[in-house]
Amino acid sequence: MTGKQRIDWSIITTVTKMHFSKILAGVAMTSTVMAALTPQQIVDGIRLITQKSQALQAPAQSITVLNGPLIAIGQGPYPTIIAGFTDIVSTANTLIAQLPGTAPITKRSEADEREHPKDLIARGPDAQAVRAAFLNFVAVHQALLNILIGKAGLFSVVPVIGQPVATALRGVEGVVDSIAISLIQLIQDPTADITPDANSLDATLTLSIDVYDGLS
Repeated sequence: MTGKQRIDWSIITTVTKMHFSKILAGVAMTSTVMAALTPQQIVDGIRLITQKSQALQAPAQSITVLNGPLIAIGQGPYPTIIAGFTDIVSTANTLIAQLPGTAPITKRSEADEREHPKDLIARGPDAQAVRAAFLNFVAVHQALLNILIGKAGLFSVVPVIGQPVATALRGVEGVVDSIAISLIQLIQDPTADITPDANSLDATLTLSIDVYDGLS
């Protein structure tokens, strides 16, 4: 964006490289009697959030230099997107509230793989299926964020847009971090580690927040 301080990607990468591992170091593993989820329910919850994110891509793509400023009167694409982010936060919080008490998610045994090689969905997803659902969410949500980052370049002199969008993005960032931390703790299959993908999404969220903060 012209007229704005250029964001140093190397700094963002360095800061977020071990973001979740540092957070996890300070999180105690405690038992709880709260409702627990099955791996399939976790997958379904992540897919629902993914669908809600996907649905916001069209409104984001429709942002123009003419309709963007209509946020000042509650019209145009941005209020729809902000409402969508609020919905994502609500849905994610429902999922987060049910994760405590969930049993560790492991991979299927080699014997189970041999006996039921094509029966993963019917028998319930393992760590790889949970990872796949999370990676799909990362891809979809990063696509949405990248659209919004690009559209922000249209409004370097329209400060009314920045703060409401940045605030909504911070709400999403909070629940995404919570889900990622919980899943990193739960997934006991080293080959299904989601930490790099969580860090990648966190970096894109940070960038999007910085970009819209810059419009304020």
